[in-house]
Amino acid sequence: MVMLPDYTVLDPGLERLTPAQLRALQAERLRQMVTYVYEATPFWRRKFDQAGVVPGDISGLEDLASLPFCTKEELQADQAEHPPFGSYVGADRTRLTKFMTTSGTTGRPLRRVFSGRDWGYVLDRFQRNPRVGPGDITMTLGPVDGLMGPTAGAEGAARAGAMVVLAGLLDSKTKLRLMEEIRPTSVNGTASYLLYLIDLAQEIGINLPGLGIKVVLSVGEPGAAVPATRKRLMDGWGTFVNDGYGMTEIFPLGGGCRHSTALHIASDLVITEIVDPDSGEPVAVGEPGEIVYTNLVGDTQPLLRYRTRDIARLATDGACACGFTGARLRDAIEGRVDDMIWFRGANLYPSAIEGVVRSFDELGHEYEIVIGGSGTLPTLTIRAEMRPGIEEDAKAELEQRLRQGLSAAVRVRSRLELLPPGTLSPCDTHAKAHRVVDKRSS
Repeated sequence: MVMLPDYTVLDPGLERLTPAQLRALQAERLRQMVTYVYEATPFWRRKFDQAGVVPGDISGLEDLASLPFCTKEELQADQAEHPPFGSYVGADRTRLTKFMTTSGTTGRPLRRVFSGRDWGYVLDRFQRNPRVGPGDITMTLGPVDGLMGPTAGAEGAARAGAMVVLAGLLDSKTKLRLMEEIRPTSVNGTASYLLYLIDLAQEIGINLPGLGIKVVLSVGEPGAAVPATRKRLMDGWGTFVNDGYGMTEIFPLGGGCRHSTALHIASDLVITEIVDPDSGEPVAVGEPGEIVYTNLVGDTQPLLRYRTRDIARLATDGACACGFTGARLRDAIEGRVDDMIWFRGANLYPSAIEGVVRSFDELGHEYEIVIGGSGTLPTLTIRAEMRPGIEEDAKAELEQRLRQGLSAAVRVRSRLELLPPGTLSPCDTHAKAHRVVDKRSS
């Protein structure tokens, strides 16, 4: 049976390779991966044959574009046709040790399995830059079962020697009171839920900044890299807020650092491309486009040129101040191809609106973007909650400033509704917040 080599992942030096060293490492692993998937997986053998590609055609990174793209829809269809895990599984079933699923926000959830080898690499990647260690307490605010990121984070923290508190089944007030009692070193949750807990803590008299939490990790949805949202989180929790990033279909891939909100992508594990969402052609470095990942080490369900539907752009300023030299997504995840709003000849992402709304201290955390009208003549309405105590004359002035901010940020004409506190449903769970409401008639 064909096998991939065993790789070193735990070494922190892999994040500080010179450009030439990194290209050489990626090229070697790409050649090995191409041969592996062709020989070990019927799925990839079919795709290569349809594209007229054989492993010998791929000698380095310059040949990457010769490989076919892969999409989530293809994987969903393959798992339906070849249950339960699809014909793109390379590892023998006797070697599978972990089972996860994707969130299911875009169709049927994908079943993700890991060999013991691959799962060890996941934990190695966490441990080469551990956030916690012996004597520390880390608290996971959301569910863990079946979810790659929270499971990896919890197991990685335990392997590093920290105490892990899984609080996903507790109600929000109980979570906050438990934090007050045990004083965790770190907590992690979605940005929307972390914002909700700030207000709830104030309501029940808990001083979050006074708990001595060293780091808050925002995971599961974009948000912490939006400057205004990040500021709210840091002010409310009184500590450093970091952004974690990964894909269940691939691996936990990285996060920010204290020097930058750019997402640092583990470039010994994946090759990162940015392409035009429509044509699939590469965009200029520094320009936004769809992220495409090629898995370089995983033997279980290896994916080449996987189209993520996430929108980002590569940083162009060389190594990060922290010393990281791999690929970095400059402004983190700026949106999703699926979430892009095409409005009267212009495209915009919800994160642009979030950045404006969250920059106004007079506004609460909750807002929504409503697309109405018809397909040919749509309307865009931004509904945002005010903080308590805003007087009517102050409301008019706030509305004027908010309109100016939105006009500068999204450059389209929109309607604005300022709402009393409590009008919109709060994001009081760990679930991802969905703030775009499409009410267009056909």
